[in-house]
Amino acid sequence: MSSRIFTVAFVSLMAASVLGGPYTAKYDPQLEFQRTVTASDSLMAAGHYDEAAALASALLEDNRLFQHQRWPLHQRAGLALQKLKRYDEALIHLEQAVVWAQTEAANHRNLATLLVEMDRPGRALSEYREACDLDPRNWHYRLEYGNVLMVYGQDALAERAFGEAAAVCPDCPEVHRAWSRFHLELTDYVGALPHLERLHELRPDDQEVRSLLALARLRTDQAEGALALLAQAWHDDLGDRDVRIVLEADRMLGRTDRAVSLALSLGGGIRPSTDPDLWAQAALICIEADLDEEALALIERALDLDPRHAGYLNNRILVLRRLGRTREADRAWELLISLDPARAGDANESP
Repeated sequence: MSSRIFTVAFVSLMAASVLGGPYTAKYDPQLEFQRTVTASDSLMAAGHYDEAAALASALLEDNRLFQHQRWPLHQRAGLALQKLKRYDEALIHLEQAVVWAQTEAANHRNLATLLVEMDRPGRALSEYREACDLDPRNWHYRLEYGNVLMVYGQDALAERAFGEAAAVCPDCPEVHRAWSRFHLELTDYVGALPHLERLHELRPDDQEVRSLLALARLRTDQAEGALALLAQAWHDDLGDRDVRIVLEADRMLGRTDRAVSLALSLGGGIRPSTDPDLWAQAALICIEADLDEEALALIERALDLDPRHAGYLNNRILVLRRLGRTREADRAWELLISLDPARAGDANESP
């Protein structure tokens, strides 16, 4: 028997028990409540949300349940329906969970997450605040609340929520992650840096943290520190953003080795990046180092990916003229003027 058939048969058996079938004589609503909660949780853990919702909803038809037994069933039915994106049905159940147990913080938090998905921010934020007030030691709720506040542009309230979470769990990785995200959203690299440094200590294998820390170090004039995090992985497992960070750090330090390495690797396709800014950044390093042949190969790769980028075109013109390829430069200049007529009265700019 397949797992799907077994699941359906199991749900049918439970529903028959709840609604009055061949097992009515043995039916005990309190015992059935425990069985249904356990079975619903198992079904949801296995991804059988339809069955979980049906099972919890079926038992809710029994008027013999106690009040304290109704809200857990509404909660499970609502969460399962939310997973199925049947939002209007989920809302009915999660609202009922709140009605039956208004002091349960989890019910307000669950309702808040659904309201966020339904794009009802006003009420969602109110429910999050209620959950936080009911369970003041739950820093997870405060982080969620702060993240939602950030989505809706309420940065001052988000900062307060993160501060409340930090007061409960000051050195939790999740708290440092939230604080770093908050500062990065505001392009406050100085504020993000200590949280990213600590998070890197706590999660040394997290590549996203390593990348963001390298960026924060770079933006706070610590180019060597940024390279220390990333340069050893050159040509191995660096993403495009990390490569750009390495190249920008190289440029700040007056180094050309990795930019030249990229230029020389073009024929072999060692790094088939589709990020034109990466190639343009490498080209700029070579231009500033008077490595014109390498610069031309790199800027042309950038233009292959973004042929109408005025800045890339301007830099290609500069390199062509330095190489004595005047006719090509003049044709490129005509294209640039057609794309950006404001440049018509100017000599082409330096990069």
